[in-house]
Amino acid sequence: MANVTFTIFAANGTTPVYVLPCVFQANYPYSAKKLIEHESVRAKGSIIVDAGEESWDLNIKGVIMAADYAALMTIVDAIETAIVINTSYYIKIVSGSSTYSYKVKRIQPIIWDEASLRTNFTEYAMTFRVNCW
Repeated sequence: MANVTFTIFAANGTTPVYVLPCVFQANYPYSAKKLIEHESVRAKGSIIVDAGEESWDLNIKGVIMAADYAALMTIVDAIETAIVINTSYYIKIVSGSSTYSYKVKRIQPIIWDEASLRTNFTEYAMTFRVNCW
């Protein structure tokens, strides 16, 4: 994803926590509008009412790179320490002139590509629940 930055901020929305490195896949933007339809019993037609936004999962995949295995594990530990599970954050995604900001919580452990024998890079996958706090 060229020229796209994914920055995690603390719950106050202004304190940066972590910039996710080398993201290559994410399912955004997503319209989470929830609508309620009221149908009339006597007449034809219905009324659609805005019901806010529903929660959805933001899945992010990326890769981290380092000079050697020790440096790689330092980055892994930094990510695990900085982005704590079940903690409220804001994620701001900047893509060219567009900016998306979501209230999120990481709801699952980070998945690290442990099947490979790579010593200087590894893939990661994170799932955040949007609109859940």
